[in-house]
Amino acid sequence: MNKTLRRYMASTMAEEVKQEIDRTEEAYGPFHSLHEGLAVLREEYQELEHEIFWGHRESGNTDGVRQEAIQVAAMAMRLAMMISPVPY
Repeated sequence: MNKTLRRYMASTMAEEVKQEIDRTEEAYGPFHSLHEGLAVLREEYQELEHEIFWGHRESGNTDGVRQEAIQVAAMAMRLAMMISPVPY
């Protein structure tokens, strides 16, 4: 994959991650603790693992893997945002 395509894909996927962050914040509100954030991230990771090991084999495509990977990225970002200083 060349640099231009890699940057385009990263930008597109970053937008999908932002949308997932917005969707989950609106639906469930912010994490109440680091422990809750970790639990949600772990749950999403387990769903990704399931898709990789079983899901795409049954369905024949990797759409579910991609979606779960975006959800893992979004939950990791939400967790990191909890402990990051607020930008000026």
